[in-house]
Amino acid sequence: MDIPISFKIYLQWKNLFNKKEDNHKIKISKEGRGVRSILFFLPEKIQDAKIVNYLVKVENPLPGYDIGLVCSERSKMFYPHIDNVKLFTFNDEDLNYFDTIKSVLFMDTIKSKNYDAIVDLNTEFCAATTMLAFELDAPLKIGFDSIVNRKIFTITLERKENTFFESYFSRILDLLGVKL
Repeated sequence: MDIPISFKIYLQWKNLFNKKEDNHKIKISKEGRGVRSILFFLPEKIQDAKIVNYLVKVENPLPGYDIGLVCSERSKMFYPHIDNVKLFTFNDEDLNYFDTIKSVLFMDTIKSKNYDAIVDLNTEFCAATTMLAFELDAPLKIGFDSIVNRKIFTITLERKENTFFESYFSRILDLLGVKL
């Protein structure tokens, strides 16, 4: 993953002032309650979006789960059947110099719902969703491996070129304790 040096410096600066307490945990097992609410960050690439449409089943999301979706206005057209789910979109006006979300209204809207898990399905670096994952408090955060994501996400998946995206998604569902 190619991550700009300006973003790395910005993240270090944010880390200095945002010390978070890791006080609530979820347990994913037969005895634990597992996750009941998941916030998915939808991919910006059209190739990944085609697969995610099929896997996330945005027109009929996981039954019994509270699902939220986040994507940019530019990539919203890749997800045509998202009318019946909680969709949070941001545009270029919501972003600052570092391409992270500066809109307080957008952040407050997402923070008002405490999600059990955050899943970033972007296989390439996206500053807006990476920093959003940093800012949100969720006991479980899953994303693809990078030097920055290792500091933000609780679980990172190493993306191998010869592995299908579908296998990663089924692994993510297993990690979440979601049964289809």
